[in-house]
Order: sequence, then C-alpha cells, then structure tokens
Amino acid sequence: MKLKVCLLVILSLVFAIPVIGYCEEQKAPASTGAGKVLFSFEEKAPSWEIPEWCFEKDEYVCESMAVSTKFVKDGQSSLEIMTNFPGAKWTAAYIEVQQFFDWTPYKTLSADIYLPKEAPFGLQARFILTVGPNWTWTEMTRLVKLVPGEWTTVTADLAPGSTDWRKTQVTDEFRADVRKLGIRIESNMRPVYNGPIYIDNIRVE
Repeated sequence: MKLKVCLLVILSLVFAIPVIGYCEEQKAPASTGAGKVLFSFEEKAPSWEIPEWCFEKDEYVCESMAVSTKFVKDGQSSLEIMTNFPGAKWTAAYIEVQQFFDWTPYKTLSADIYLPKEAPFGLQARFILTVGPNWTWTEMTRLVKLVPGEWTTVTADLAPGSTDWRKTQVTDEFRADVRKLGIRIESNMRPVYNGPIYIDNIRVE
C-alpha cells in the first residue's frame, strides 16, 4: 500500500512540473509590454481625416489625403497627404483620428514620415493628443526635422514624468484616456512646398 502511494506521488510530480512550466510560458507574452502597430494604412478607406476647422483657417494647408502605394515603410501602403506650404508665414498640415486609446502598457509613440527627395529642407513634424474627459489638446514640445528623400521616425515619450508634452503632467490617467491622435507637419516662414508627404507605421512600444 505504501509503495503504491509513493509511486502515485512520484508520477504526479513528474507530470505536474511540465504542465506548470507550460502554463507559465503561455502567460509570459501578456506581460512583456511588446510594441503594437496602431495604423499601417493597409485599408482602402483610412479612419484618419482632415478636420473641418482646418479648411476654415488659411494657416492649415493639408488639401487632401488618401492611401498610397508609392512610398511605404511597413506593409503594402501608406497614407499620402497633399500639402501646399506657401512660405512667408507659419503654416501646417494637420490630420487626426478620433479613437479611444489606452496606452498604459507603453512608453513611446512613434510614426515614420517620408518627405520626397524633391522637397526642400525645413519641414518639421510633431504629435498632438486630445486627452481626458475635457478633451484637452496637448502638443508635443519638440519638433522633429524631416529629411528629403528619407523616412524620418518621430517619437514621443509616454512614460510617467515625460517632458515631451507641453504644459502636461504625464500620468497613467493621461495615458489611459487618449481620445484623439494627431500629426502636424509645420513650416515656420519657410520652406515653400507644394506636394505629397507620406505617413506610415504609427505604433506604441
């Protein structure tokens, strides 16, 4: 009788260890905080838009937008925005998507932006977020220079205590209730540019 009990205990230990190990292995990816692609613009009708108020202001110069296969960073297509920067004053091309985001697992927000090689130097880009129940407009403090003929990665810090957002204290509450994500490309007096700009691979990591 004692021998049978001992054998049962040994067998249970032998078979239980792999099962426990397997369960722990299966749970691991959920807690790694791996990156997530938010928009790669593979769909025919993008959820992004040019807000109506942009067409009412002379300083906003994004004329249209569409999915394109001309220049792609990730996948098969990107978002092409047609712009007309006149120079001589501050102007910007702004697009946005309204959607509820919870970014508490992530520390950075990034996007890849392509400026055609025939475009001039001087254009810069930043993220803009609309956050919380009051729909607070929050601009990225830094501008990132776009390089003609290259993909430029624009990255903002989402970690608590980040100084990348103007007049804003980044907390978990901030990251958990993002309601709009915007990208603004700016020309400060110069350059003059009439042509496309491409956006792809918007992601959090």
